[in-house]
Amino acid sequence: MIPTVMNGEDPGVAAAVRDALETGQTIIFPTDTIYGIGGNPWDDAVVAKVRTLKGRSADQPFTLHVACVADVSRYAHVADRIRSAVNELLPGPYTLILPARPEAPPCSVTANTIGVRVPRHAFFASIMVSLGVPLFGTSVNARGEDPMSDVNEMIDRFPSVDLVILGSVGGCPSDIIDLCVAPPRALRGRLPASLRTPPTGDGG
Repeated sequence: MIPTVMNGEDPGVAAAVRDALETGQTIIFPTDTIYGIGGNPWDDAVVAKVRTLKGRSADQPFTLHVACVADVSRYAHVADRIRSAVNELLPGPYTLILPARPEAPPCSVTANTIGVRVPRHAFFASIMVSLGVPLFGTSVNARGEDPMSDVNEMIDRFPSVDLVILGSVGGCPSDIIDLCVAPPRALRGRLPASLRTPPTGDGG
């Protein structure tokens, strides 16, 4: 079956995404970094399908994509010591590793931590905000290959995906910042300058 392809600015996108989430469909969606493939994080069948499509093992968690910074604390513990960092980095091109709350979907949790994104993208700021629900997601690519951005290539590689939402993407994966440790550390990409520990010493 050929996926349904819609432009992110189409007035029917919100209804299509809502229907996809309620009926166990897989979705390719745009972010400020790269396209993601995922769906309803509490739908075990959808989670299993995306794992199969990606060749992803059960012990590899998916990133949870939420629509706004306020939603982060619904699924992750945001301690006072890191709250300013969360507010500074999100929305933006970062995946933050945080302690998971019991309400977090299991597909995004490993070792009591969760990776959370708030993309700075119109699809999330308008469509996903209006729906009030998160998406689980991972990059649209075969293992070991670069992320895809061409709609035809994505459909050729993942023809069984149900819905494709088109939109602008940045082209580079998000930086992954672990805020469960002090000082914070970058697991992928670079640590933002504001989170780097200043050098110690007397300067002499």
